[in-house]
Amino acid sequence: MINMEKVVLITLGLLTTGLDDAKAVDLPPELPLWEKSSPDHGFRLDVEEQVRSHKARSGSPSGLNRVFSSVSSPTYSIHRPKNPNGVGLVICPGGGFRDVWLDREGHDLAIWLKDHNVTCLVLKYRTRPASLKSANAWQNYQRAVRADGRQAIRILRQGASEFGLQPNKIGICGFSAGGHLAISCSLRPEPKLPESKVSGMPDFAGLFYPGIPDDITQVMESRTAPESAMPGICPFFIVNARVDKLTPVDKCLDFYARLLKAGVQAEIHVFGKGSHGFGLGAGQGKSMAIWPTSFVAWLRDSNIIQD
Repeated sequence: MINMEKVVLITLGLLTTGLDDAKAVDLPPELPLWEKSSPDHGFRLDVEEQVRSHKARSGSPSGLNRVFSSVSSPTYSIHRPKNPNGVGLVICPGGGFRDVWLDREGHDLAIWLKDHNVTCLVLKYRTRPASLKSANAWQNYQRAVRADGRQAIRILRQGASEFGLQPNKIGICGFSAGGHLAISCSLRPEPKLPESKVSGMPDFAGLFYPGIPDDITQVMESRTAPESAMPGICPFFIVNARVDKLTPVDKCLDFYARLLKAGVQAEIHVFGKGSHGFGLGAGQGKSMAIWPTSFVAWLRDSNIIQD
């Protein structure tokens, strides 16, 4: 099991340094992810949600830096551009699955992409307690949080007409643990739910210093086996820093190589400067600061955005 305890503790130290004042902006409302109760898949978290606020870094599009923990009732917010280009994206913030860095790794990117006419859903997914240790409990939690990710995809796909989206251009992306979630939603089989009228599988995925699942070898083998009945694997865009010690770049490179071997369209950017938790990359080096622009360029190169 990926050591997300270490990710949480070190990320807290990384992201509360070098901060400056930023003006907060109005954000879209948070809405319940599930109309009824969330499917628990054997995982329950009966605690009160907590939030901590840190200073936002200078240049933060949202001007906020809130960290949520003990999330048992997942929510979402949708950033809608005036002239949507048909592309929808679910954004999964990081936080080691113990926390959700909702602004720094969620709303900030959504606001930035809104200026590029991409419709973004920022997901506040369920978190796990510190007491969750056993492999069985971890698997139950992963099934529950994966259900949150796929429900977010369905919300965009079901609302395609309302949001000005193309149902075949709905993607998912994530930072750190959110990247782990994005991989899982992209590669693992989707359970057949009677109430699901549309697919919760993404059409493309963005991974930003992602945690790579420990069982990625088995997952990739199951997806690429000749007898697999699952559809083709979606395209991937991957970003990481060379010196990231929490989600090591060699694991990203290994995953990238596996995608290429499977014939999957993929692109990876490894930056010499920066470390884990670089967010939009401001202040982390000249080349890293333009990774969001590279992401949009990749969407165009992949004909996901068609101007």
